[in-house]
Amino acid sequence: MLLKIVLIILLSLAAVVGLIFAYLAHLVNRTPKVKAGGIRVACVGDSITQGMGVLFDHVDRNSYPALLQGMLGGEYQVLNFGHSARTLLDSGDHPYRKSHFFAASLASDPAIVLILLGSNDSKPYNWNAAEYERQLAELVETYKALPGRPSVYLMTPPPAFVVKGKKKVAFDIQDDVLRREIVPIVKRVAERSRIPTIDLFAATQEHAEYFPDGVHPNAAGDKVIAQTVYAALKA
Repeated sequence: MLLKIVLIILLSLAAVVGLIFAYLAHLVNRTPKVKAGGIRVACVGDSITQGMGVLFDHVDRNSYPALLQGMLGGEYQVLNFGHSARTLLDSGDHPYRKSHFFAASLASDPAIVLILLGSNDSKPYNWNAAEYERQLAELVETYKALPGRPSVYLMTPPPAFVVKGKKKVAFDIQDDVLRREIVPIVKRVAERSRIPTIDLFAATQEHAEYFPDGVHPNAAGDKVIAQTVYAALKA
C-alpha cells in the first residue's frame, strides 16, 4: 500500500514538472502578437531581451521591453523578439537569423528596431571577431531596408560577472570578449552605419547586483536598461 502511494506521488510530481516545462517552453518560444496601430518598436536579441532573468518574476511586466512599453505609453507598441541562447553569428550554435523570432521581427513592420546581440557570440566556440563585425553591419542594413525604413539602434551587451563562489562566468560567456572586442565593434558598426549606439555596458558595468547569475539582469537591472533605452529614444 505504501509503495502504491509513493508511486502515485511520484507520478503526480512528474506530471506537475512536465506541465511546468511545457509552460516555460511556451513562454520561451512564443512570438509577440502584433496589433494594428501604434508606433512599433521591435526589440531584437537573446535571453537578456527575452527576460530570462525575470522569468519567474512577472516577465511580462519586468523584462526591459515590458518596462519600456510602460515608459513610452500607449502611442507605442513594444514587441519583444528576444530569443534565448541566440547568436548574431550565423556560424554560432543558435543563430538568431535562423529563428522564427527573426522572421517575425521583419514581418512586424517596425518603426524602431533595437538590436542587442553578442553575449552568446562571446563563447569560445562561437566567437569570430571579423565575421561578427561583418554580419552585424549586414543585420543593420537588413532592418534599415525594410519597407517602413525604421530607425535602427545598436545596443552594446551588458558585462558578464563571476558570481561569488564560482571561478568563471556562467554559460561560457566571456566578459573579456564582451569588454575588449564586442563593445568596440558595436560602436564601430553603428558609427559606420550612421545609427545611434545605446551603451548598456557602461550603464551596468558597476552593478553586479543587477545580474544574480552573472549574465541575466533581474528586475532592477531590466529597469536600468529600459531607462537607458528610453532616454536614447527620447534624446
